[in-house]
Amino acid sequence: MKESKFTFAEGFLGSPAPKGSPVKAFDFDKAAIIIKDRLLKYPDLIAEAGLEGDWNYTGGIIFENSNPVSNSYTYLASNWATPTLILSWDGMEQEEIECSCEQNDRFNSSSKWDEISLKILNS
Repeated sequence: MKESKFTFAEGFLGSPAPKGSPVKAFDFDKAAIIIKDRLLKYPDLIAEAGLEGDWNYTGGIIFENSNPVSNSYTYLASNWATPTLILSWDGMEQEEIECSCEQNDRFNSSSKWDEISLKILNS
């Protein structure tokens, strides 16, 4: 699950994606829907966001102790790695879910929880 296929420099400078590949970003709206659903069954839910295949350099906690987290490091956009949500409960990683959209003004490499995503999470 959490691994990096390339060094930071290889992933950042020598992107293995074909030229012109669209940039995928982490979709916090989709994550909010999934987290809200799982939290009903698993009150100890922890959610992490990162790029599959580059997790060591991009991943971080986005939900813990029944609250969204915005202060952990994450880098959540890539033209070669897939933005992914990892859910843990009962002290173990349980699910890995692709959670991406095409990069846009709301969702990009530096995105965190925004007002819209938080509204989905808390509705």
